Amino acid sequence: MKKVSCLLSTLKPCYLCFFALIFTYSISNLQAQTPDVVHGNLIQFNDNGAWCWYQDERAVIDTVGGKMVLGSIASGDGFGRNARNGQVEGVVFDLASRQGERTVFRNTYTDDHNVPAFLIRPDGKYMAMYCDHYDNRSRYRIYENGEWGEEQHYTWPEVSNDKTYSNLYYLSDEERVYNFSRADRKNPHMMISQNQGDTWSYGGQLSEPYQGEEVGYVNGYFKYWGNGKDRIDFIATEYHPRDFNTSMYHGYIKGGMTFNSFGDTLDFDITDQSAPTPADYTTVFAAGTEVNGNDMNKVWNNDLMAYDDGTVAALIKTRINDLNSNDPDHAFFYSRFDGTEWSYTYLGKAGKKMYGSEQDYTGLGALDPNDPTTIYISTPFDPRDQDTDLGVHEIFKGVTADGGETWEWSAITQNSTRDNFRPIIPQWNNENTALLWFRGSYYAAHNFDAAIVGMVIENKEAPLMNYLDANRANTEPVDSNEEAFVESSSEPEGRADNLWQELTGLGNGGSVFISSESGDEDAPMLMTTIEFEESGMHDVWVNFWADPNHDWRIKAGLSVEEMQTYRHMASQSVNAEDYASALLVDSDNMYLYQAYLGRIDAVAGESYAIYIDDNAAEVGSDTRDRVDTEQTLYDGISTTAAVQQATSIAEGSNQPIDFKLQQNYPNPFNPSTLISYELPVSGEVSLKVFDMLGREVATLVNEVKASGEHMISFDASGLTSGTYFYRLSAGDFTNVKKMTVLK
Repeated sequence: MKKVSCLLSTLKPCYLCFFALIFTYSISNLQAQTPDVVHGNLIQFNDNGAWCWYQDERAVIDTVGGKMVLGSIASGDGFGRNARNGQVEGVVFDLASRQGERTVFRNTYTDDHNVPAFLIRPDGKYMAMYCDHYDNRSRYRIYENGEWGEEQHYTWPEVSNDKTYSNLYYLSDEERVYNFSRADRKNPHMMISQNQGDTWSYGGQLSEPYQGEEVGYVNGYFKYWGNGKDRIDFIATEYHPRDFNTSMYHGYIKGGMTFNSFGDTLDFDITDQSAPTPADYTTVFAAGTEVNGNDMNKVWNNDLMAYDDGTVAALIKTRINDLNSNDPDHAFFYSRFDGTEWSYTYLGKAGKKMYGSEQDYTGLGALDPNDPTTIYISTPFDPRDQDTDLGVHEIFKGVTADGGETWEWSAITQNSTRDNFRPIIPQWNNENTALLWFRGSYYAAHNFDAAIVGMVIENKEAPLMNYLDANRANTEPVDSNEEAFVESSSEPEGRADNLWQELTGLGNGGSVFISSESGDEDAPMLMTTIEFEESGMHDVWVNFWADPNHDWRIKAGLSVEEMQTYRHMASQSVNAEDYASALLVDSDNMYLYQAYLGRIDAVAGESYAIYIDDNAAEVGSDTRDRVDTEQTLYDGISTTAAVQQATSIAEGSNQPIDFKLQQNYPNPFNPSTLISYELPVSGEVSLKVFDMLGREVATLVNEVKASGEHMISFDASGLTSGTYFYRLSAGDFTNVKKMTVLK
């Protein structure tokens, strides 16, 4: 490759120290010096993608089927180049195997407004809804039996071709699906379905222009959140902030009407053509509000959440002391409605604009739908120390213990070599969180070089990782008849031989594999064989050395069909403290990286192959698929026993010290859920289900049970959608919990 001679001339004097060095950095020094630090396991969900923030939900989780569904749009400036340009894509990600399947919904033009929104339907099928920017059609697909159906569409007959965005929500009380879009005169409009989204009709206009006047580009930006039962909340501006000094307002839809935050009716029929303006609703944050001696103007919405306790929260951004400049400073605010008033808290700086023509585009933030005490923001300023510009957008996690008045911050990403933008969190449960964002370079809404990445956060401590060095004893070409290696040496041969070299005296274990020493070569695919000491699910990573200042790549997977190409956007530096044994992780501006491949359901003692390819360039392509030809040095494989959500509990297996009734999982559910409970002593047990009127609808347990942990499945196929209660009685102990059937 181009930089091999320079790289190796730098490394040559240090060959012996490269391997003999024992990692002695403290973790604080490592984090201060090491690039691409991610506090958690970084997963690549799509190697080319980005999104706007007015399509929701961009990711949903099927708690019954164990899948996460997410969408994005690819750019010709990203991986795959022109072949991927303008592809509207969806990924169905299996939460057990940690493997995803990507589907192209539509080939159109690159515009992050065209990203799909998703819905888990009451019948368990998935729906994807998407539309081209300024089209007059909303297009959709239904996923069932493991595949997406043919594209269907709804043509908006009552409105012009100003259509943009999709926002899908289901209300069980109405048995109706809503899709909110920007349509005629760039006002928010609705289409509705009474059959779970199989067919659609026009639903009406949600708001009119502020004071009846159209100003600039858009007559109001709306963000939505639905509770799945009877209510859809929204926050809105009057116009685009570049055209007007916008404020933020809140209202909600319920029973075919709209209300302000206090429950006052503003529109008695949302299906007709008359509607309030955004400013008729309750003010969340007013333009011109003075905070810390600064005027906050040009308010825009980031995220919205309505929680079960009745509180409503919003993340918003403002300009700081600026109305007219082309590159203003921005700030983040957290706003909260407690049932009596809206309050706000200044969170910190949000940085400058993301690109030239949009003065108010920022990295944005996300509210955790499962935890009202947690938020995430993307900013180039550490909220713990706002004096220093980090030079790149990082993701920070905020936690509050006082209703949002103060926040404790921690870094999710640190010392990144690419920006981290627009985080989202799909609704899941209290035990698990999925945090997604796109990582890379964002040049404009129509061109970017980014990947969809994120973490699946399980609230359990992960075990230490094990390292397997790749060497000639356990690594060979996939095609056993194919020549793959030149002789091992301490220096690269520098020949365009389409072969791998095992360079000795480098890396962990005494050697690394390198190809493309003198340009774009096509070395054979390799496989490294691994065995596991214990049966069960194991997480697997590929490890390699790379220079963070270059656009390197490596291709790897658990099977040939599941291989992905990983660049530094979807890779993270290795933390030596995560490993059970000593590991060398950096030397002479080279760093040991890891890329997550997924999970293997292993049997102890059996052999499994991990597949690796250099993928240095797109051989034979007329469009280059990388910025330069900097190589990676393949070093080995990391594994650890997977942390998993328990799916069953053996009755009587443990001895609890107290009676306990657990929240059912999943919840909401369709049609079945699991209910677990704990008994410190044996005795007569009753577990029954009741409807909202207190009528018994099911008896799950009515017998003597042994002490220990118990679990039972409840099938609600015969019940209608709605809220139910289940009650456990054992001796003097009684406890009741609520659950929701969502069909």
